[in-house]
Amino acid sequence: NFGRTSFIIGFLFAIVGLTFVIFYSFKLNWKILLAGKNDFTSAVAYITGSVETQYTTDENILFEYHYKYSAGGNNENTGSFLEFAGSYEVGQEIQIEYLKDSPHVSRIAGTDRRNLDQIMFLAGIGGILGGFLFLYPSIRKTRRERKILIAGRPVIGKLIHAEPTNMKVNEQTVYKLTYEYSTGSNKSQKFSVRSHMLRNLSDEHTENIVYDPGKPSR
Repeated sequence: NFGRTSFIIGFLFAIVGLTFVIFYSFKLNWKILLAGKNDFTSAVAYITGSVETQYTTDENILFEYHYKYSAGGNNENTGSFLEFAGSYEVGQEIQIEYLKDSPHVSRIAGTDRRNLDQIMFLAGIGGILGGFLFLYPSIRKTRRERKILIAGRPVIGKLIHAEPTNMKVNEQTVYKLTYEYSTGSNKSQKFSVRSHMLRNLSDEHTENIVYDPGKPSR
């Protein structure tokens, strides 16, 4: 049913997202993320090469460009960033910014924090949030159903309406089935469920139903 499918999808999203967050959090450059504009110093760098990645933006492949610059008495500082193919050539001069307190940490001047590790880290956060959106209603529904099964009262429900929907499962039409049941004192309640596993849709069709005595409508 939908609740189970929602739980599985949410669980997979959350697991994949958590894996990305854990893995890329160790590779992420937190110094750049937390630094202010005044913490950087401008410098000239030179492109040393590029490598094609498996990531795309608007269906265009992103390349990881590598560069080298001098700072803090070291002529072999290096860095990298993502950009589209053909954007830069080997030996091309570019402007970069490096941290005053950590000259080996740098980024392209005037750009945001876009690099591979940061993109994948944010993708992991998105996966966890997306998984939670699927998991929350499923877990809430499961807890409510468990409570009803433990403390609920069993009754016999009579099928009073069967309405076909536009959904299909295994090429079988899913029906919205509405049952009516009595909660005592001549009071009746209605309960609807969707299912494709139908055995009998006659007017005399009944099913065992468990309802919440605190909220008989559930």
